[in-house]
Amino acid sequence: MSLHLFDHNCPIRNPIPALRPLAKAMSLLWLGALPLAWALPNPSTSLGVSLLQQDGTTVQLRMRMPANLEPVINWSGTAKLAPYRLVLAWNNTDVTLDHPLPALPAEGLGPIHSLALNTTPDQSRLEFQLNEAVTPNLRRVGDSWVLRLEPIVSEPKSGLAVPVELPLLPNAPIQLKPSRRLAQAGVTPKSGPEVLLLDVSINGQPLSNVVRAERLPGGSLLLPSEAWAETRLIPPSQVSALSDGSPAYALDAVPGTTYRINRQSLSLEISAPASAFNSSSLNGPEMVSTAPSRSAPGVMLNYDLSASNSGGNTASGAVLEAIAFNSFGSFVTSALLSDNSNGTGRIATRLDSYWRYDLPQRMESLTLGDTVGVGGGWSRPARYGGVRWGRDFGMRPGFITLPQISLAGEATLPSTVDVLVNNARRLSQPVQPGPFDLANVPIVTGAGEIGLVVRDLLGRETIVRQSYYTSPRLLAPGLSDYSFEAGKLRTGYGLDSSYGDTFGAVTWRQGLTNSLTGEARVELQENRRAAGVELSGLLGTWGIARMALAASASTIQGPSQSGQLLQAGIERSTPQGGASLQYEYASRGFAPFGEASDPLTMSQRSRERWLASVSGSLWGSVNGGVSYLRQTRWDGDRIQWLGLSMSTSLWLGSTINASINKRLDGDKSWRAGVSLNIALDSGINMAGQMDRGADGKINGTISAAATAPAGTGLSWRVQAATSDSQRAQASLQYKANATELALDAVTSASGQVSTRLGSRGTLGWLDDVTFASRSVGQGSVAVVKVDGIQGVPVKLSNQVVAETDARGLAFVAGLLPWQKNQLEIDPVDLPLNVEMASTSQEITPYARSGVVVNFAMRRTRQALLVLNQRDGSPVPMGAKVRLLPAGLEFVTGRRGETWLTDLEEMHQRIEVSWAKGRCSLNLDVPNNLDGIPGKIGPLACDEGKP
Repeated sequence: MSLHLFDHNCPIRNPIPALRPLAKAMSLLWLGALPLAWALPNPSTSLGVSLLQQDGTTVQLRMRMPANLEPVINWSGTAKLAPYRLVLAWNNTDVTLDHPLPALPAEGLGPIHSLALNTTPDQSRLEFQLNEAVTPNLRRVGDSWVLRLEPIVSEPKSGLAVPVELPLLPNAPIQLKPSRRLAQAGVTPKSGPEVLLLDVSINGQPLSNVVRAERLPGGSLLLPSEAWAETRLIPPSQVSALSDGSPAYALDAVPGTTYRINRQSLSLEISAPASAFNSSSLNGPEMVSTAPSRSAPGVMLNYDLSASNSGGNTASGAVLEAIAFNSFGSFVTSALLSDNSNGTGRIATRLDSYWRYDLPQRMESLTLGDTVGVGGGWSRPARYGGVRWGRDFGMRPGFITLPQISLAGEATLPSTVDVLVNNARRLSQPVQPGPFDLANVPIVTGAGEIGLVVRDLLGRETIVRQSYYTSPRLLAPGLSDYSFEAGKLRTGYGLDSSYGDTFGAVTWRQGLTNSLTGEARVELQENRRAAGVELSGLLGTWGIARMALAASASTIQGPSQSGQLLQAGIERSTPQGGASLQYEYASRGFAPFGEASDPLTMSQRSRERWLASVSGSLWGSVNGGVSYLRQTRWDGDRIQWLGLSMSTSLWLGSTINASINKRLDGDKSWRAGVSLNIALDSGINMAGQMDRGADGKINGTISAAATAPAGTGLSWRVQAATSDSQRAQASLQYKANATELALDAVTSASGQVSTRLGSRGTLGWLDDVTFASRSVGQGSVAVVKVDGIQGVPVKLSNQVVAETDARGLAFVAGLLPWQKNQLEIDPVDLPLNVEMASTSQEITPYARSGVVVNFAMRRTRQALLVLNQRDGSPVPMGAKVRLLPAGLEFVTGRRGETWLTDLEEMHQRIEVSWAKGRCSLNLDVPNNLDGIPGKIGPLACDEGKP
C-alpha cells in the first residue's frame, strides 16, 4: 500500500479518464453551491485578545478564536517612514469581542501605539498603529492564534507579503505620539491589570481550555473561579474579582504553590503539593439496594414423596408444604404424613404454620405463627408459636455488617489506586490529585494485610501496607441487629402439635465502635426469668475475644432457684489457619432457655466446658488440625476427648483425608478413619473409605457417582461395603423439568433387598398459569409473558430454561430471592413484524413468591412496496415516500422498492418526491399483513405532476 499527498492548490493536469465524470459532477455541485454561499449570512465568532511584552521591543498578541479562522496579514509603511499599520483581516466573518481590548499605557507597548477592531459587512479587521516596522510571525497555539511582532531596522524581508496600502477606516486612531518603551519587560501599567490568555498546566497536567488570567499591578496573579474549580486547588478565603466583575482567586495565596509564566509559549505552569488540592472521598463496591418486585397472587405446593419395601414390610410417607403468596406476604403450612404396614397405621402431623411479611428496604420481617427464635450469644434458639419482629440481613445480599476499613493517602497527579488484600487485588479506582479517603474497602474476615498502591501517570508507585483483623462477631458502628419474640414454646415438634410455656424474649446487638460490639438479651417465661450481656472486641490485629455473663431465676423444680452463667473465648483466624479457646461455666441453679421441667433433664445440666482447637497448613499442601474437649455435668458425668485430622492433595485432583478421635477418660476408646476421593475428567467421582469404630470393628466402603447436569439429566451412584446391613447399594436420580425421581436399592449380607422410590417437586398456580417443576424450596418463580407469541426461548442467567406456549407464556423456576435475576428472550425467534423496547429485565423477587415479567412489544404492519412512474420505469433511487397523515418518511432503493412499516390503516395515502418530480397514490393494505410482511406492487404512481 502507498500513500500520496496532494497539494490542493495544484490543478490535476491529466486526470484519469474514469474520474472525469466525477470531476465534472463535483464542479457542477461547487458552481451550484455558489449562489447559496453568497446568500448565507456571515458567520459570527467571538474574539479574546491579550498582549504580552517579551522584552522592551518584542510583543506577542494572543487571539482566542476557532482554529479554522486564520487571519490574513496586511501591513503598510517602510522602514524609514512612520506611522506603520498592521491589519489582521477576516473575510466574510463577523468578529465580536468577548471582553474589551487590552488597555495600553499612554506610552504604548513596544512597537504598538494603539489597536482597534473595525467591522464592515464583508470583513472584520484588527488594526494596529505601530511606531516602527516589525516582522510579523503568526502561529497556532492550542485554540488560539499567536502573533509575534519583532521590530526590524531595515526593509521588510523578502519572505513577507508585498505591502498593501489600506486606507484608514473610520474611527481608527490616527494621532501618534513618540514611542517610549516600558522600562522593564512584563511590567503592567498602573492604569489597570494585565490581561493574559494562557495555557495553564498544574503539575504537568494541562487544563482543557485557555484561561483568561489577570496580573495585578502588585504582581499577584488572578485565575477565574471556573479555572480554579478545574485545577481542584483549595480556594483562598478571600474572593477577588477580574476586571469584568467575574469572581477569581489569587494564585499567590495558596500555601506551598509556585508558578511560572512562560511568555514565549503563552503558558502558565503551576506546581502544587498534594495538600493544596481538595480532598476526594472514594467508596468501595457497595451492593445497590434494588426494590424487589412485588409478588403476584399465587400458590405453590412443595412435595417430597417416598415409598419403600423391606422384607415384605411396606411404608410410604410425604412431606408437604403449601404456600399462598401475594403482595401482603406469604402464608406457609407444612405437614408430615406416614403409613406403615407394621401396625402403626397412618399418621398425620402438622409441622409449621405461619404468615410472614418482609420489609427488604429496612431488612426487617414480621412472622406470625410457628418459627424459630434467635438464641443470641449466650442463650440458645427454640421453636415456638407466636410472633417475631426482627432484622434479616439476608434480604440484601452483599450488605456488609462488619466494621469497614478506611484508607487515606494523597496524590500530586491523577493516579490509580489499587487495594490489595493478602496480595490479591480487590479494588482499583482512579483518583484526582490531592488527599483522598477510601471507604468500604472489601476485606476477608480474620487476620490479613491490606496494601494501598498509588500509581500516577508517570508510572511511579507509592505502596502503603497495614495489618488488620475483623470477625463476623462484630457489627459496624451504629449498626444494630435485633429480635422481639413472644408466644408458646413447641414441645413435640415432628411428633405432635402441642405447645408449652408462654414466653417473651428480646435480643439486641449493637456495634459500639470499630473494635467492640455489645449484646443484651432478656428472657421471660412462666416459671423462669433470665438476662445477660455479651461483649466482643478485637485484640489489636491479633484476634478477637468475647465474654458473656447471664443470670436466671426459676421455679421449674418447685422452690425458686437462681444461677449464673459465664462464657469466655478467644480466637484467631488467618489465611494459613486458625485457633480458638472457649470456656463455659454454669452454676447448678442456672436454667437454660426452653428447658423441660423433667428432673432428669435438669440433673444433666452442663457444669463446665473447655474447648480448644488449632488448624492450618503443616507443610506444602498438607493441612492438619487438633481439637480438645473436656466437659463435666452436675450429675457427675465427665467427658474428655482429643481429635486429630490431616488432609492433602494428591495427583490428578485426588485428595486424602485421615482422622483419629480418642477418649482420654472412661473406656479409652478410639475411632479412626481414612478416605480417598478421586475426581475424573468424565465427571465421575470415585471414593474409598475405611473406618474403625469404638467397638474395634473395621468397615470399608468403595463408591462411584456421577452428578446430574444443571438442567435435565440422569445421575447415579453405586457402593459396595463390608457392613452387614448395607453390603451393596445402587441409586438412580433423574431430573426432569417437572419433577425429580429417585430409585434406591440396598442389599444386606443375608441377601435381603430393600427398595425405595421417591419423587420431589413443586406444583403451583401463578397468573392463570398452572405449573409443575423441580422443587422450588425457599426460592421463587416467574411467569414470562411475550404477547401471545409461541416458541420464544426464555433465558435465566444466559441459559435457556423455558419456552413460551401457544398463549405466549413461559414458567421459570429457580429464581434466587433477594438477588438480581437476569431474564432474557432472544429477538431472533420473534416475528419480523414485532418491535421490542427491551429483550432483558432484571428481577429481584421475594422469597417463596412469584412475579410476572411482561416483555412489552409492539406489532407493526410492514410491507415491501414497489413503485413505478407513469411511463412504467421505477421511481428513482433515493426518492422520499411519505405516509399520510402520520407523516412517516421512507426512502426508495433500487427498482423502486421501499420497505414500509407502521401501516396502521387499511387505506393509506402516499406522497412520493424526488429531484425532478413528484407523485401520489392511494395504497390499499392487504389483510394478510397482520402476520408475515408481504409485497405490494408494482404500483403506478400516476397522480400528481411528474
